[in-house]
Amino acid sequence: LKNWALMGLGCGGGGCVHITDMDTIEKSNLNRQFLFRTADIQKLKATTAAEAVTRMNSAINIKCYNARVGPETEEQFDDDFFEQLDGVCNALDNVQARLYMDQRCIYYQKPLLESGTQGTKGNVQVVVPHLTESYGSSRDPPEKSIPICTLKNFPNAIEHTIQWARDEFEGLFRQQAEDANSYGRDADYIKNLKLHPGTAMSTLTALRDNLVTKKGSSFKECVVWARLKFEELFHNNIKQLLYNFPLDMTTSTGTPFWSGPKRAPSPLVFNAAEPLHVDFILAAANLRAKMFGLAECKDVAAVREALQDVMVPEFVPQQGVKIQVNESEAQQEASGAASGDLDEEVLTRLANDLPPPATVAASPLLAIEFEKDDDTNFHMDFITAC
Repeated sequence: LKNWALMGLGCGGGGCVHITDMDTIEKSNLNRQFLFRTADIQKLKATTAAEAVTRMNSAINIKCYNARVGPETEEQFDDDFFEQLDGVCNALDNVQARLYMDQRCIYYQKPLLESGTQGTKGNVQVVVPHLTESYGSSRDPPEKSIPICTLKNFPNAIEHTIQWARDEFEGLFRQQAEDANSYGRDADYIKNLKLHPGTAMSTLTALRDNLVTKKGSSFKECVVWARLKFEELFHNNIKQLLYNFPLDMTTSTGTPFWSGPKRAPSPLVFNAAEPLHVDFILAAANLRAKMFGLAECKDVAAVREALQDVMVPEFVPQQGVKIQVNESEAQQEASGAASGDLDEEVLTRLANDLPPPATVAASPLLAIEFEKDDDTNFHMDFITAC
């Protein structure tokens, strides 16, 4: 749009550029375009973009709409609207909308400039009626997912650590709250949960932690929980990993185990004077407090003071702990768990430790939805610290 304004597109007699976007500007939009500024956050994208290019070239004729493109707006973007166009340019963020616009351009015989970005990658496709294939004629191959064992135990790229942190956020602050609320409102929750042996044990353990043994009743308790979670994630799990796979371990072929994409980690020792360590505690404790309906606390000094009273048990690596090295081992373990190889007595004991469902239903937990564009909600602080 900026380039069109500088080229003079839509400036002649009868010329016009039509733009539509029903969305508003978020902070994360600012780093990948030239039309929006910090002061524009929460303003409508189409209106703001039109105002910006008009300041660049006052002769441009531009008309903006605040509507999505789709079957529900075909009365607005009707035959008369499409017949007047010389071409269409897409800058959409989902495949469904792209396919819809592709079909509209085929129907009205309009050239289409299809474009999109994902991270540092970009794509442009020119579609000309009767000359090229349409956008919908081909599909991009599905992107390879990151193996679970890589995310949990052998990350070797920054995207692995980011995805791991996002998964931790979802599990700790959304999924566990949703599980607790489901237990509170569903009388058959435990019975149905036992039908899924692959997740029953971990889910019941988390329920007992959140509703009984580690229930967040005060912000200080949330700090204790966060400190112990730091120890679990960044010290204990790493020590267990190195116990299973020592630094001098070799494979059956004589190759060092810790080579190639496998990078040997080092257990972190918590240091209250290390800003990144305290950032994790502050973010995790506040997210935990929000989940339990407690007031937030941004006082770093108060958090450091609360940390002084936390008793962290010494961790000793255990024999017999299985850690998956590759995806096939992870699938085999999942198949074994799904086959029902679980201790029914342990499950029953965990279930008996839980409070009555009515008690939980009376005070539901807040399942936190991740929001990257709010600098005050501790979401990105947690991801960054992880």
